[in-house]
Amino acid sequence: MRRNKWCAMMLAGCLLLALCACSSTDTPDETTETTDPAQSEAAEVQYDYQLTAGETTEVFDVTFDQMVTVTVDPASTRNGSVELRSGIYFDNCTFNGGLTILGDYHAMISLGAGCSFGDGSVVTCKEVTPGAAKEITNVMEDNFVKIFVSCDGVTVNTDAAVGVVTDGPDVTFNDTVYSKQELAPEDGTLLGIYSVYENDTMTYVKLAIGEESVETIE
Repeated sequence: MRRNKWCAMMLAGCLLLALCACSSTDTPDETTETTDPAQSEAAEVQYDYQLTAGETTEVFDVTFDQMVTVTVDPASTRNGSVELRSGIYFDNCTFNGGLTILGDYHAMISLGAGCSFGDGSVVTCKEVTPGAAKEITNVMEDNFVKIFVSCDGVTVNTDAAVGVVTDGPDVTFNDTVYSKQELAPEDGTLLGIYSVYENDTMTYVKLAIGEESVETIE
């Protein structure tokens, strides 16, 4: 059930409405900074999920008290096709220490309806390759790193070229609140907000994304 929902979300989030190939992998390793079993309980756990082109991962029912990092491999995703989009789906997860996404191209980070963020916990998106964000200027190419939001209380901060897609909840993107109900109120329509660069200045493109159409919102 959860897996089918994720595949549907990835499909809906594609601007070109192409088929996303879904394949599961084992949950990435959780590493600690000590190998001494006697100190394991006191060690700070680092959650670092690594994604390569075409790799998808699911994470359920975890409370993260430390920062969670998702790293999208730039070498394998730079020229990847939409069929090789990498992705990670979180649901029923609590982020108390924030979520950092490091990536340049072709990734979908999905936050299911059961996720929540603690006070001051935000999503921070950063480019891996210096200057990559300024190379991505056309949202219809669909090669963005995207955050798919189905839960309330999500704040996204970035200086990179990123897409934020919501199927209902309001989202705060670089200090501005975007409401799907106000901007794309029709059932079955997603609201997408994309940060892009024009002449070294970040601008925002708002899209109403339907099953068979994409329309720019003024």
